[in-house]
Amino acid sequence: MKRSVPAAVVIGAAVNFLLFLTKLYVGVATNSLSVYCDAVNNLGDTFACGLAVLGFALSRRMETRRAGRTQSLLTFVISIVIAVTGFYFAYNGLERLLYPLPVSYSAGYAAAVGATIGVKLLLALLFRHANKTTPSPVLRALTLDSVLDCFITLFAWMGLFLIVRVRFAADGLFAILCGAVITVSAVRAVIAEAKYLINE
Repeated sequence: MKRSVPAAVVIGAAVNFLLFLTKLYVGVATNSLSVYCDAVNNLGDTFACGLAVLGFALSRRMETRRAGRTQSLLTFVISIVIAVTGFYFAYNGLERLLYPLPVSYSAGYAAAVGATIGVKLLLALLFRHANKTTPSPVLRALTLDSVLDCFITLFAWMGLFLIVRVRFAADGLFAILCGAVITVSAVRAVIAEAKYLINE
């Protein structure tokens, strides 16, 4: 378990931060809640990768058992962050349904959001490859989170298209759906890691 910090995690932190800036700009420019929430999700992923870097760095100085607990504890913390983010999505989506706001559509903005789906998919493949080289629950969590993010961004992208075609706060509905998926997945991970930590 004495391992170096996988380059994939450092790359993941940088890429997620760039995705956050891109989606934040599009979300604010279009007033799309689903895109804005997706941006916040990427900011959370940036912090998650930062925690992973810290975890791998600490693992290098610990014996195998303590390093395993450290990795599991960080996965636990990352999952909590993701769960809170999901709840934030759902809450804001409900608020948007109750108090809809106008959303501005642009083909350029839609293309930018669509391109980030491919970027997230590449990140998922990168984390998966890194996990094969350096098996870790943290890398598995980041891989799963990246795959979920692809669908979340897809929902946000669909919401951006639908909002100008239907008289309904579609972005709010998609934010609720994304929030529910993220929260359920993250809570399951929290429970799994909690059981591991308690049994250890």
